[in-house]
Amino acid sequence: MSRFSRFLPCLALLLSLPLSGCLNTGPDVVCVDVERVLSQSKAAQQANEHLGKVQTILQNGLAAYQEELKKSPEEKRQQELQQGLAVLQRQMALEQAAAREVVSKHMLDQIEAWRAEKGDVAVIARQNLLAAPAAMDITAEIISRMDAGSVSFAALPKISIRTQADKPEEAAPAEKAPAGKKTEKK
Repeated sequence: MSRFSRFLPCLALLLSLPLSGCLNTGPDVVCVDVERVLSQSKAAQQANEHLGKVQTILQNGLAAYQEELKKSPEEKRQQELQQGLAVLQRQMALEQAAAREVVSKHMLDQIEAWRAEKGDVAVIARQNLLAAPAAMDITAEIISRMDAGSVSFAALPKISIRTQADKPEEAAPAEKAPAGKKTEKK
C-alpha cells in the first residue's frame, strides 16, 4: 500500500501538467526595438532634419559671434569665445533632448493605441530581453503606425550676439528730490 500512496500524487501531478498550458495566468508580452524606432521611423528622420537646421543656425550664430569678437581686445576674446561656444553646445544638447522626447512620446502614443486595440498585453523594450521569438516583436507595426501620423518640433532657436562690450553701462542714479523739498520716512 505504501507504494501506491506515493504513486497516486505523482500520477495526479502528471495528469495536471497538460492542463496547465491551457490556463492563461497573465497578460501576453510583446516587445518593441526602441533603438530601431528612434532611428528608422519617419518621426526620427524628421527629428534629424530638424536638428540639422538647428545645427546650421547655431553654427551661423557661432560664426557671427566670432566675427563680433574680432572687435574685442585679444585678452578677452578667447574667454568670451569659449563661453559662447559652451552656450551653443548646451543649446544643441537641449534641442537634441527635446527632439528625442517628441519622437519618444509619439512612439509611446502609438504603442498605447496598439495596446488599446489588443487588450491585456504588456509591451517591453526589446533591449531588455536576452532572447525572444520574432513573433513577439511588434516594432515594424509600431513604426508603420508612427509613419502614418505626424509630429511637430519646437520652433528653431534664434541667436542673439552679446559681448562684454555690449553690456549696458551702469544705470543712471535715481533723480534727486528737488531742492527745498525734503522726503520723510514713515
